[in-house]
Amino acid sequence: GGFALFLAVAFFVKYSFENNLIPAELRVAMGFLTGLGLVVGGVMLKRKDYEVTAQTLCASGVVILYAVTFACHAYYHFTSSGLTFLLMCLVTATAFLLAVRMSAMVVAILGLLGGFLTPPLLSTNVDNPLGLFGYLAILNVGLIAVALRKRWHFLVAMGVAGTILTQIVWAAKFFAVEKVFVALAIFATFNVLFAAAFVIAERLKQPNPWFSAAAVATPAVTFAFSLWLLGFEAIGESPGLIYGYLLLADLTLLALVWWRHSLHQAHVFGGAAAFLVLAVWTASRLSPALMNWALAGYFGFALLHTVFPVVLQRIRPQTAQIWWGHLFPVFALLLTLIPFFKAIE
Repeated sequence: GGFALFLAVAFFVKYSFENNLIPAELRVAMGFLTGLGLVVGGVMLKRKDYEVTAQTLCASGVVILYAVTFACHAYYHFTSSGLTFLLMCLVTATAFLLAVRMSAMVVAILGLLGGFLTPPLLSTNVDNPLGLFGYLAILNVGLIAVALRKRWHFLVAMGVAGTILTQIVWAAKFFAVEKVFVALAIFATFNVLFAAAFVIAERLKQPNPWFSAAAVATPAVTFAFSLWLLGFEAIGESPGLIYGYLLLADLTLLALVWWRHSLHQAHVFGGAAAFLVLAVWTASRLSPALMNWALAGYFGFALLHTVFPVVLQRIRPQTAQIWWGHLFPVFALLLTLIPFFKAIE
């Protein structure tokens, strides 16, 4: 019922946008009043007798506040980026406090669903990556905080799934060659965010597969995106851009392995993924003018993945030996043979 209420308000706001039924200032005021009223009503309700109702009202109020705050900046430009950031931090903190104070998993879950549905429900088909992904970063920080405080670790996996889906939709709809550095910044932000969440969970002695999976998933998507970028001729002929994406994802995985040696499979995955992208780039885009770039990439990634396990073993002798590291020089040698055979043909 609470989720249905959120959808009703969101669609009403969207309908009023499209048909200009209500002045913009009044729309925003009504939205804030509705959200605040639901939160206050849920807190004041006798939770012993109406626990589910109180939690649902609070959750619905939180997601409505997210939606109105996002619309204020992205569509009406009533608030600056700094003020919007502060307002979203306030809403996120409110959701965190409500979920913890009421032990209300439903508040966290509805907040998660409403938070990730807000951008598509209010979409005007105008690209605003800073607003969109800044908003998602704040939302994920709130989810991570709640997950760690209440040990609802599965929330992080849901958060990373929503983030990856949003990245895919944004890339399919808005990506262009001139936005390649914007995309790199987006992927770097979430790689670092979920890797940091993994480290914090470890330090709080809450190791769990949900945080590990989230930390590994974002670099994996970065590898997949770099492979997709090869379809753009201008990017394919600029190997430095491809190497930037590969190095970002690769170093994130190596940092995870460094922190927890039981994730040593991530080292193998990172090296294999990097060489897969390099192999596809070599077969499809390599030219004589780019040969130096190619050799630097082959041997650079081979050296990285050969030296890393050796250094890790010396500094942390208890780490299991990663014999797969010896395969990466072979991969580099095989890649150097591709241009040779192409020249023969």
